[in-house]
Amino acid sequence: MEVLMRDQAPNSGPSHSTPPNQAADSYDPVPDNSRTEFQYDQPEAHAGYQRSDGEVVIPPLGLETHLGLSQPLQFVGNSNGAPTVQHIRSLDQIDGSTAQLFGMSSESDPWLLRHCRYDEYGMRSLHRTHFRHVGGVPVEHLVPVHFLVTDNDLLTPAKEATRIRPPGGPDMARAELDAMVAPEHGRRLLSLFLTFVFPAMPVISRSQLGISPSGSVSSLSHVPVHLLAAIYTSALPFVVHDPVLCVSAAYEEQLSARLLRMVYELLAEEIHTPKLSVLQASLLYLQQMPTGTQRSVSDSPFVWSFLGSVVAQATSLGLHLEPHPWGIPAWEKRLRRRLWWAVYLEDKWRSLLMGRPPFIHHEDFDVSELDGNDFVVDGNQAAYCQRETIFIHATQLACVVEKMHQTFYTLKASQKLSGDFRASINAARPIRTQLQNWYSSLPDSLHLNSRPDANAHLNYGQVEGTADLQLSYLVLEMFLYRAILRPLANSPPPPPISEDKDPPPMSSPWVLEDLTFDGHGFDQLPASNFLELGEAAEATLNAAEKCAAIIVNFVGTLHPRDFGSFWHPWTRICFAAVSNFVTLLLVQSPTAKHAWRSKYMLDIWSRTLRSQHRSHQGLMNLGLVRVNMLQMGGLEKNFVLQPHVADVLREEAQVEAELPM
Repeated sequence: MEVLMRDQAPNSGPSHSTPPNQAADSYDPVPDNSRTEFQYDQPEAHAGYQRSDGEVVIPPLGLETHLGLSQPLQFVGNSNGAPTVQHIRSLDQIDGSTAQLFGMSSESDPWLLRHCRYDEYGMRSLHRTHFRHVGGVPVEHLVPVHFLVTDNDLLTPAKEATRIRPPGGPDMARAELDAMVAPEHGRRLLSLFLTFVFPAMPVISRSQLGISPSGSVSSLSHVPVHLLAAIYTSALPFVVHDPVLCVSAAYEEQLSARLLRMVYELLAEEIHTPKLSVLQASLLYLQQMPTGTQRSVSDSPFVWSFLGSVVAQATSLGLHLEPHPWGIPAWEKRLRRRLWWAVYLEDKWRSLLMGRPPFIHHEDFDVSELDGNDFVVDGNQAAYCQRETIFIHATQLACVVEKMHQTFYTLKASQKLSGDFRASINAARPIRTQLQNWYSSLPDSLHLNSRPDANAHLNYGQVEGTADLQLSYLVLEMFLYRAILRPLANSPPPPPISEDKDPPPMSSPWVLEDLTFDGHGFDQLPASNFLELGEAAEATLNAAEKCAAIIVNFVGTLHPRDFGSFWHPWTRICFAAVSNFVTLLLVQSPTAKHAWRSKYMLDIWSRTLRSQHRSHQGLMNLGLVRVNMLQMGGLEKNFVLQPHVADVLREEAQVEAELPM
């Protein structure tokens, strides 16, 4: 068992059978020259931390002093043998043990545990139970952080209860993996992972895995089997970019399924003793696109349940706590922060797109936003490059997703706002501002109006995951209008602008010709003091139609290069949501003019999906199935339509019937 208070380091940690007063070297086989000390530069400020009588005194300490990570953490020695220095040690690499967080209300009170006598590694051992504090002294505005470190063999019965694979241990699993993927091919798959997956899902530590600046690694034998299999699976869609792997008959679709099954089976056992590698493999497991018939159906409840397990792992490991003040290695701090934001991103997008209450709430974590320092590699500060900023922008956008969900799509928010148009407009305004600020912060290379030309598949300088990020932004704009339009279904129809009922398809020229991919090209919301509901509703409806048209245009401009990049699997739900939104605009059209415009846009969207789904069926099939399903047998048979909408559909059907075959 072990307790942490927020600081630790990279290598193997203390042995649990070692008495707490034993020499430091007995805790860790790592050479002395690899050890780091964590001290404060003003030890006199803590002179009263532990008195000779053993009583702990909590001195006042400012946050700035506590975060002075350039200096080691200094403890004041005393006659009772308290340590003068706490060594930096990894929390994740405690050999044969598992560390789980003591929360604020856990059975072991962190405010009691801070009074324990810890050794120079922040350890306190009681029989086979160990407490670990992560370093430092109580700090204003920060809570004491401790971990319980338990011998893995104590959890063997629990692991056996959920074991799926036949007994054999890690050596048998590694031999099986090497039989499926030869190590020399595995290194190539790792290189593909770093190129195509890592920028959007930076869930591994290049420093810890010993990956060189060129992306190569000398050996994979130190990578846990469950993580290595997950990396291989994530890289398989990109083998066409490797001259050796693309011609190997061994990398057929069945290999991906076999690797994915291995990951799941190993996780079912390792989840009882989670390390960061277990969470890493779990996150990569969530990134697998459905195959076969699963492409055309919604995610099963298993996906949501598995995500809940991922969030539970993250909080058990304490990833929701800011690790900057902790006495752990720099690589581990960076990795913990990136992993937390990867979990956060998954939770926010999937909760919005699946219509579920999120697992993560803002008041339950304090990890600050990512920056470039979270992507450096030990010993190579220049390894951070701009392509990795795409994940930073994605996590910032996920914060807007959370705000969107809280404002409009919780049960209570929907009950309150779904019938109040004015309140919906006012609630949407700060979210629109957030979206515009986020878009303005993007580098020019990520702006919508910088979309590459038709030869994009030859542009190998393009940042991986750009299209995925851009579509996510557009879909958030769509969800904003989707919420605002809810009250209009029960409102009197706005006064018609025109009663012209026979516009040809190009009567809506902005659908294809005049739209620009400028993030600020979206129409502004009505002023908060609008007096005429009809005018405000008309302006909002026009803006919603324009938003949908921008998305339709955007998807139509996607090129093979875009589809060959990494896409989050939940993006396929975005395409289905667009199908739903365009259909909603038609069904809810208040006038014939709006109905003509929406029907025209729905037809374009259907053709776009049919054309583009050939490039990435895993992404597009669900959206195509949804748009076809809603129109199957005729919209008038599936929905209760207003007379002018039904008339538009009949007129269009007559026109189509008269066209030559």
